[in-house]
Amino acid sequence: MKKLVVIVFLVVSGVVSGQSVTGTSGLIHIPSARMLEDGQLVLGAAYIPKPYFFRYGRNNNPGLNTYITYGILPFVEIMFRYTHELNMPVNVNTRYFPDRMLGFRARLLKEKKYLPALVLGLQDASAIVGDTCLGCSNYSATYFVGSKSFKTGLGDFDLSIVYAFDFLELKSKDYMGIFGGISFTPNFFKNASILVEHNSKGINTGIGLTGFSKFNLMLGVWNLDRPTFSFNYLF
Repeated sequence: MKKLVVIVFLVVSGVVSGQSVTGTSGLIHIPSARMLEDGQLVLGAAYIPKPYFFRYGRNNNPGLNTYITYGILPFVEIMFRYTHELNMPVNVNTRYFPDRMLGFRARLLKEKKYLPALVLGLQDASAIVGDTCLGCSNYSATYFVGSKSFKTGLGDFDLSIVYAFDFLELKSKDYMGIFGGISFTPNFFKNASILVEHNSKGINTGIGLTGFSKFNLMLGVWNLDRPTFSFNYLF
């Protein structure tokens, strides 16, 4: 029995900052102002269900994001992501190849007693400098996101509000306008969080779980309709 208790404790111990399905720190789909620490690296993957996975305006298939995210400085986070449209053979005949995207986030303000943390995020940054064409970008977005935590007798709430906008000629396609979400971590079980968000297009809900101080799993429902999930490992 003691061995079993130890095993269970190891499985549920530790807290891992959740990554959204986009590969950056966030809830389910939306980003948050939470950042990886300097030198931390995350490898992960996420499933986006049909018909909510879009590529060049199509929503015929589900999608899979695989990503690597790195805290390069105490206030900077970078992410490289491959976006795969499932059920599409990768060859010259179909003219299909996975989407590549570079993301960049910088913290402008640390959270304080009466002020939220504030982060500036940029997705598909290579399109701005001409490495890829602006029309080829599928998941471009520029946004400010603020996050503020609130401790209560029941548990911890973490509220995130996002404003996405066009930047120069780069259109914001992944997100639009003002939206947000909230996570709740109960005091009796700090390794699980309830997630609710509006991603500017619909409502997503889910549960985030952590284990071994390194592994993070999210199980969710996209637009209250189709299952979605993500998992990542922290180095």
